[in-house]
Amino acid sequence: MRKNIVWGILIVIVLGVLFLPLVDKTPTTTRVIVDYTNKEIVHPNCYDQASLTNWIDEVSFGRAVNDLEFEVRDSCTQKLLETGKTNIFTRIIE
Repeated sequence: MRKNIVWGILIVIVLGVLFLPLVDKTPTTTRVIVDYTNKEIVHPNCYDQASLTNWIDEVSFGRAVNDLEFEVRDSCTQKLLETGKTNIFTRIIE
């Protein structure tokens, strides 16, 4: 009887960890293009649609948002670089 209670508690804890929103939707290590003139973040797949200046660089998404404080303005980039939290289960199946 005691074993079943312990296993039940462990299963609830594991499922709770899998489905709680703990991780970022876009990893901070994702590489993005930044435009220093416009202070804008652009996803590499949206490079052709963006109107960028010549002063661009490639950095991690975390550095662009946190250190450089640049913004995502392009609608294409906003779709690909979502902000907010998601659960571990969703990240695993993506």
